[in-house]
Amino acid sequence: MEKVVLTSSKPRQQETMSRRINLIGVCAVSGLCILLLFASHRFTSNNYATEYFKPRERNANLRLLNAHKFYGSKSFSGPSYDTNPPVPTPQNSTVTIEDVLNYQRSRIADEMAEFEYPNGAYSNEATKLADMTPETGGTPIRSIIITTWRSGSTFLGDILNSMPGNYYHYEPLLDFDIVQIRGPPNDRIAIHNLRNLLKCDYTEMENYLEFGKTHNYLFSHNTRLWRHCRLFPNFCYDPKFLGPFCQLFPMQSMKVVRLRASLVTPLLEDER
Repeated sequence: MEKVVLTSSKPRQQETMSRRINLIGVCAVSGLCILLLFASHRFTSNNYATEYFKPRERNANLRLLNAHKFYGSKSFSGPSYDTNPPVPTPQNSTVTIEDVLNYQRSRIADEMAEFEYPNGAYSNEATKLADMTPETGGTPIRSIIITTWRSGSTFLGDILNSMPGNYYHYEPLLDFDIVQIRGPPNDRIAIHNLRNLLKCDYTEMENYLEFGKTHNYLFSHNTRLWRHCRLFPNFCYDPKFLGPFCQLFPMQSMKVVRLRASLVTPLLEDER
């Protein structure tokens, strides 16, 4: 008589199900690891939006970025940052200052296309772009922030800089070091420098420009200028470029933390 052996398929099904669960688990863990790796890379990698003004340390000591904002702290004294300024390339060596000015003039016209001019409001009679640009004899709208350290002024300055056609003078007294100017002898030089910048006059500003060559954050907050500094570094610290470039803009903003408000009165009363 032939024997018939009956086997159950249940153990085999359980084994198959167990393998599937294990495979799904491995895939889930692998996917999670990939996502974490991607997120970590995204938030720690250097990108174009921030790296170009991030200083590189010269010494082994860890120092804070933008240490110039802190007042009276000895821990920030010592060797300055090597800010790794832009380097000329053969691709941009044939471009002239006039080429850059023409390009920026066109960009400003585009930015201001939908702008509502004062047309008598706020004692400003400007009705068109030419009424507000120094290069055409116009008077720009100037905004000056006088404050102190850690007051949120950098954020406010960036908001003003987001206005169309704005030229941003970021902390123009940085070359005075970490000081609070309260009177002689520095007050006269400080006011002279601020007035010159608001008039787009970069002559007699040697210390300011030399400081900017090794401290990118002096210019990098002025995004409309810094765009060209990165492409054409030979122009960036040249008064023959900076003056005409500044005169293209119908608006100017300035943030100052190193000067007492009482000393700025003559500057604010100057209608020119």
